[in-house]
Amino acid sequence: MNILLDFIPFQHNGGIGGAASFTKAVCDEVCLKKTSKDRLFAVYDSSQPIGKQYNYQEYAKEHGIQLLDLATTPLSLHIDRHAISTFFMSIGQFYANYSLDNIHCKVVMGIHDIWDIEREDNHIELIIHDKTSENKWRWAKRMINVISGRFNRQQQALYNHIIPLYSASNTIAFTVSEYSRNALSYYFPHLVSKDIHICYSPSRRVTVFPEIENKELREIIKGGKTYLLMLAANRRLKNAHTLIKVFKRLLSDYPNLYLLTTKYGHSIHSQHIDIPFLSDSDLEHAYQHAYALIFGSFFEGFGYPPVEAIRHGTPCIASNVTSIPEILGDAGIYFSPLYPADMYRAIKTVLNDRNCRKEQITQRYTEISLRQQNDLQALVKEIFTVSDL
Repeated sequence: MNILLDFIPFQHNGGIGGAASFTKAVCDEVCLKKTSKDRLFAVYDSSQPIGKQYNYQEYAKEHGIQLLDLATTPLSLHIDRHAISTFFMSIGQFYANYSLDNIHCKVVMGIHDIWDIEREDNHIELIIHDKTSENKWRWAKRMINVISGRFNRQQQALYNHIIPLYSASNTIAFTVSEYSRNALSYYFPHLVSKDIHICYSPSRRVTVFPEIENKELREIIKGGKTYLLMLAANRRLKNAHTLIKVFKRLLSDYPNLYLLTTKYGHSIHSQHIDIPFLSDSDLEHAYQHAYALIFGSFFEGFGYPPVEAIRHGTPCIASNVTSIPEILGDAGIYFSPLYPADMYRAIKTVLNDRNCRKEQITQRYTEISLRQQNDLQALVKEIFTVSDL
């Protein structure tokens, strides 16, 4: 059986984040399951960077995967030329600039979420602005694009390009949460009749080294500091600007409290530590020693950090919107992402009693990790199943 894997998420936007982690977890499992009769190929784009989180060239070499370049040859021609039985497309949106015509093999295709469609509908972009990370010119330009409808037209064109393949009879469609499945059905009514499978984003395989690489992280942990952790603080939808505001207020109540963020770009206080990048191993140390994870997103299709935090028994203080309550269940301490005072209340709840959700955290992690493993196995089984379409 000839299987074509998707390496584009390893490259997209530097290849850092949940999309790359999801893709690698599936590819790892496919590599474990393949037999001597199976041949593995993977598409990549030579005009794009290798990716910081996972080097697709090294990965392909390690697992005997033949690379196929989308920058030089259309996807359909690669599929026909190598007699591909199944194409696993991890993130459909990443194929906006590639031709998806004449793909007749079995396709196992994911659309993780449609936040770009939803943000245009609920106008959330109009109220998200962090003055410290987005200057007036960039903000004004974004507002013009939102109000003029330019962003909306771009997104409609993107989905007009990928949804036909997602809904095709030769495609096994999947997404990563019940929330995302409902959103897809709401915004694309013809998908109501399409059987969209749910595959919770699988756990990442991480080798944790005893030594912490990052000096700043090592110092804050070895110093026994009480710190709140927030990841990907550079992304507007993660809602860092609200946490920064609340943290400043919390310091008057908890003067020994620290805030550790990744990618925010700068520190706003001597007790705010911002780190540009953490390795997978260091990230596990950061989760383990954090007093709590703050996950204040306005939107998530699934959301890796809460699950990875509760794996260590670390409380997760999280938004009460989109897929987040579905994934965290009773383990989360929730607040509205629109109200700083509500975030303040939720954080104080944990600062005053870190064990307030201890039993629920243990129970939910057991449930969610089992679901992740079962869903991953079902997805990989589908990839190896010969199509009768």
